[in-house]
Amino acid sequence: MGTAQTRRLGSILVLWASLLLLVFSGRMYTTDVLAQMEVAGSLSGSRPFMTVSGDYGWTVQGARSGVFVPHGLGFSILLVPAALAGGAFGLQGGKVAAALLNSGLSLVLLGFWYAEASRKYDRVPAARFILVAIGSMALVYGKVTFDVTAAAAASMAAYYFFQVGRSVTAGALFGFAVLVRADSVLLFPLFIGGWRDLRRFSAGAIPFLLMILLVNWYRFGSPLLDGHGQDPAIAMEPFRGGIPGLLLSPGKGLLYYAPLCVLALFHQREWRLWTPFALSLVFHGMLHDWTGGTGWGPRFLFTSLPFLLMPLCRKSSGGWAFWAVAALGAVVCLPALWSNPSIVEQSSGADLFDDPTRQAVIWSYSSSPLFLAFRGFARGLPDVFGATAAAAAGFSPWLGAFLQWSAGVVLSLFGVFRMRMPPGAEGEPA
Repeated sequence: MGTAQTRRLGSILVLWASLLLLVFSGRMYTTDVLAQMEVAGSLSGSRPFMTVSGDYGWTVQGARSGVFVPHGLGFSILLVPAALAGGAFGLQGGKVAAALLNSGLSLVLLGFWYAEASRKYDRVPAARFILVAIGSMALVYGKVTFDVTAAAAASMAAYYFFQVGRSVTAGALFGFAVLVRADSVLLFPLFIGGWRDLRRFSAGAIPFLLMILLVNWYRFGSPLLDGHGQDPAIAMEPFRGGIPGLLLSPGKGLLYYAPLCVLALFHQREWRLWTPFALSLVFHGMLHDWTGGTGWGPRFLFTSLPFLLMPLCRKSSGGWAFWAVAALGAVVCLPALWSNPSIVEQSSGADLFDDPTRQAVIWSYSSSPLFLAFRGFARGLPDVFGATAAAAAGFSPWLGAFLQWSAGVVLSLFGVFRMRMPPGAEGEPA
């Protein structure tokens, strides 16, 4: 990237950081991440290696004593600082540290996404790019801590380095993405190229793939077992409604939660960029519980969406329809940024796929988390860290929220000012 593009990238990151600050909550939204943080603690010696207490999330039996989680090790490696913070400052401190880490990973995702879009399409308008990113659910998953942000960030970084000829680095980052989430392997078509590039890419990825096999063997007694086989929710059941559900259901459908992706389907003509989405849709749509449990929208598809949306970053792509659908996509995210989306979803039905109330959550408008979140939008206290911290300190929650939002607005104004500075104003060549 040239000097001007690098400065523009910096401004984009400041603007995205300001949005993340506006919505930052410092809380956990799933007990699975708490369990992964316990694994992180085991890596630093606070508990038996790779085990968890069993108090949080979904746990399974392994080949050794203790209980385990069937999640990839990669996200727990990233959570080691959060686990250390939890040990030093208590569980709440660990949660805040994990949320900060997730926000940082969201910045990594946006940085490499913008760098690749600028490489492909030259000048990418900032407002367009940020709307595209919001439309991918990246802002929601920058706030809501799940491992999908880490996997998407590693995959996008891998794709960028692969495109600029650094295939070994790309392979290592892709291998780490698979270490975070095994279904990241569905993004492999992004890296199909010549044999020389493939050899170099494999050299970077193989150490991480071997680590996955070794971790599987240690926990479950076989390199090919990762613990998911003990969960009936991921049993393969083709043609059970998962694919139309991921696209069209009011409770989990892409059409409702990320409508910009539907527009992208008509503009994405590069097979390497749309194939990961198609593979993810088909694979996850064949699972017994294709919804992924509680979360915002079709979470399982998230890692493929930045690649699907890539052509909409190009100036003038999509015409007037882009701005209309992008605005709708931004509005759709608002209730998730104000409230706790997992609590909204849990309040509307059981978290058991075959339960009638869960089916109502997925298929009925009256129980859809999206529509329920809109119904309760701007009621009660906002789900932001400032409000929680102020209340804990004995101050008005609204004062804390106001201070946090004020800081976010100031940071966003700085980002706009930085972007509008003329070339050469910071000492770089015009």
